[in-house]
Amino acid sequence: MFVQRRFGFCLLVFAAGLLAACRGAPNDNAAGSSAAGASTAAAASTPANPLEEHVATARYKIDISYPALNPDEAPLAAMLHRIANAAKQEFLRALPDPRTFPEFADRQLQLRMDFKLAAQTSEFISVREAGFQDTGGAHPAPIDAAIVYDIHAHRTITLDDLFSNPDAARKALADYARADLTKKIMAQAPKPGEGSPEAVKEWKVNAKQMIDEGTQPTSQNFANFIVRATDNPCDPSPGLMLIFPPYQVAAYVYGTQTVLAPTVVFAPLLKPQYQNAFGIPIVN
Repeated sequence: MFVQRRFGFCLLVFAAGLLAACRGAPNDNAAGSSAAGASTAAAASTPANPLEEHVATARYKIDISYPALNPDEAPLAAMLHRIANAAKQEFLRALPDPRTFPEFADRQLQLRMDFKLAAQTSEFISVREAGFQDTGGAHPAPIDAAIVYDIHAHRTITLDDLFSNPDAARKALADYARADLTKKIMAQAPKPGEGSPEAVKEWKVNAKQMIDEGTQPTSQNFANFIVRATDNPCDPSPGLMLIFPPYQVAAYVYGTQTVLAPTVVFAPLLKPQYQNAFGIPIVN
């Protein structure tokens, strides 16, 4: 395992050097983004994050892994640790008291979180957060989220931070996502002979309702996304990946759903400082 982590770190150092050639001077306009993302910035003195964290007792087990980051990405490292610490506190509060629930007295419950680099361009680093929390329910609660870091502004950002008109952008993305998800999920509907006509009809009605509700253009529904990248970190981003965790747009059995939204879907709504990051020529 050490060899694998070491190899991954070397690749990251190589990629960082390649990115440095793409970035050029920082974009001063990026500092004007909303205060929602700015509050995530941390002091430069934040200690380097360990790559792994393990805690085990008779009652519970906690396993968390982090990506290797550069020193100037300390605000991102700090955000990942804050997310992990909040999850640990929630997990520990949710553990059943063995005096009240003796059936859990000899059962070790678990929290697992893995933060991995999902995509990296000259402008953004996107981290995928995955795992589960098992506190004794029918099945573990899945963890699937994302964090996007603005390299030039040195802070994490929300989806709304990318756009001059966030409401219009979410509406455009919601329309695209709803159509894409409807096509994918309805393709998994029960086939003739796999249920009564009434049951199949009910399945389709329920599925459509979940898609419609889960893609309403709210900030909460579109909180999880990554800025996509090509194989060349110098290339502009080809668009966004929208992430819908289990239960949001489909039943648990269908797991996490993702939608690849090309730049053309939202290009006119990008803030000027982000247009170049998505390959939109800036017209003076």
